[in-house]
Amino acid sequence: MVLLRFKNIGKKCFPFITIVLIALFILSPQINIRFIPIGSDISFHYNRFYDLSEQIRSGNYNYFMSLYGFNTSGRIINALYGYDIAFLNGLILFFTQSWLKFQLISSFICLVIAGITMYFLMRTFDCDKRLSTVGSVIYMASSPIMYYVRALGFSGWGAAFLPCIFIQAIRSIKNKEKSINPIFLGLSMSLLVNTHILSAVLAILAIIPFYLVSFIQSDKKLNWIKQLSLSITIFTLLSLNTLAAYIDVFLSNNILQPFIPNSFMKNSTYISITEMYGNRNIGIFFGFIFLFQLIYFIRHIKYTDTLDRLMTTIGGGFLLLSTSLFPWDSIIDTFPFLSIIQFPFRFSVISYILLIPVFLKTIHSIEQHISIKQFKAISLSLMILVSFILFEANSIMVKNAQRWQDDPVAMGNNRPNLIEKDPDMIRNNLRGADLTKIFETIEKGTPDYLPIPKETSSQVIYSEMDPYEVYEQEIFNNQKNITTTVLENGSIKLTWDNKKNVTTKKQLPLIVYDHSIIELNGKLLTKSDYETSDIGSLIITPKNGKNTVILSYKPFVNMTYVIFIKIAATLLVLLYCARYSYQYFTDKKKREIL
Repeated sequence: MVLLRFKNIGKKCFPFITIVLIALFILSPQINIRFIPIGSDISFHYNRFYDLSEQIRSGNYNYFMSLYGFNTSGRIINALYGYDIAFLNGLILFFTQSWLKFQLISSFICLVIAGITMYFLMRTFDCDKRLSTVGSVIYMASSPIMYYVRALGFSGWGAAFLPCIFIQAIRSIKNKEKSINPIFLGLSMSLLVNTHILSAVLAILAIIPFYLVSFIQSDKKLNWIKQLSLSITIFTLLSLNTLAAYIDVFLSNNILQPFIPNSFMKNSTYISITEMYGNRNIGIFFGFIFLFQLIYFIRHIKYTDTLDRLMTTIGGGFLLLSTSLFPWDSIIDTFPFLSIIQFPFRFSVISYILLIPVFLKTIHSIEQHISIKQFKAISLSLMILVSFILFEANSIMVKNAQRWQDDPVAMGNNRPNLIEKDPDMIRNNLRGADLTKIFETIEKGTPDYLPIPKETSSQVIYSEMDPYEVYEQEIFNNQKNITTTVLENGSIKLTWDNKKNVTTKKQLPLIVYDHSIIELNGKLLTKSDYETSDIGSLIITPKNGKNTVILSYKPFVNMTYVIFIKIAATLLVLLYCARYSYQYFTDKKKREIL
């Protein structure tokens, strides 16, 4: 009886056990060699996580300002860049106190979330457990998810949560009576906004056709609008901290956007049969999945239902947007604001999410109309395809392990930003107990979200100067003879001795925004009392002798109230989810008994 019970539990949990094992398989080279992937954005993201980890440790909190990361410059990053998931990663770092342990746990969680969300998307798409498990495994090993695992690309976290929103989009087509569940739709979108804004934008663009069709086929259009409005309200409450931060910072400042590549066409996707897949290269195996599904769809379009048509068409459309077949350079010249996209290959994440399920459903449909011998051949071919995809993902990690042993900075573009160039010292600094050593090893002045003069634009700034170099000069190389202290109220205090008794203007390694509060030698400064550089660093006129500057930040709304409302809304949603899950499994058990 006990063995039978364990067998039943194992059968029910098999998909999730598989997901965990696949995550460990992908990470096994990193576990064995104990390497840290030094991707191009490692300094940027590790500063974010370190800052929140130290805020948790010290109890000195500031929602907006960087108190410990980014050279204690006070610049605003986490409030605008997925604060919730950044806080989760900061919490992991706080408990592990090791970059290696942190990265392994963080990557493992990202992989597992990706597998689980894709599994439930497949189940919502009416795939059986076998195909749903296969789909989740394929997605875990795909480039959008592996981007975080192998190179610390944070869009990987966005990709892990993206299937959630498409679960709701699929349900809106399947369930004509109740097209929208406001709780789940609001929760799904808030997860994306609180993780990675660009992923949320792509999700909105991709689900619009689903909900247009849902609205058209609905017999209760007024109720449909009410449910959508309620879901927007729930989303607003669950994302209140992120929305408040964006309103506060972007409406009062001119914010520098991420760097604009010289050519968007050169950052589009392609298929190569000789290279391992990456951000741009879809690879031969995923290329086969996408092309097979698109060709099959075109040939059998008359026999496909509305949902299959939507998923294949949208998936194919986003795949087209990610390639050089789309004239990105000309479009960016006409509409410069679209340069925020940076890399067209980012559109392809939607293709992975939508085309993998319809591909597997197509395979299942083919299996229903063939002989047993042919069925076995197709099943074997599918197993081989999945094996190749998994081994390629593992091989990418093996390659990173080899790079770590030979030249640890060969994984990204950090070589020009190295302070420590000895490979052994780089490895020791990253794996050592002192978490700050990494910032003494790589100093990369990523200028994202810095305040720039209101009369200029990001395009002008990038054309007239190199913000990376300017940041290095004004922040990294401007710390000499200055003592920096983080105060208990979440402010930053700088002290220095003006020994030369020179009262000329002095530039300080602090970033100032419109709502920043500056106190110089006990006097509260007005905006006319100080200046800022082209990237927002503070310029003041010191007195003779000892000087003290205190920097704080006062948003338009008290963030304590904002976070309280968000937490209360989150708890209510979690209670609803628990009740919903209990009811679902209770009903399922009754159906099994009957």
